[in-house]
Amino acid sequence: MQNADDFRYTAHKLLLALDASTLDLMKMVSISCMGSAAWRSAVVVQQASFAELHLHLGQPDAVTLMQTERLH
Repeated sequence: MQNADDFRYTAHKLLLALDASTLDLMKMVSISCMGSAAWRSAVVVQQASFAELHLHLGQPDAVTLMQTERLH
């Protein structure tokens, strides 16, 4: 079982990945690149990032880990 700091670190890392993939989509929207192969690839990456974060936050012990005081 992971501790609260490990859980938070992983959540932070996954949030950064989701943020980066969403930003990539936003850039493509601004340059009117939707519908291209690059767009479809970026959508797959963004969806995978969201799914990974969702799975992490949905772990059975997630609520307990999120409410645990930091070790440092």
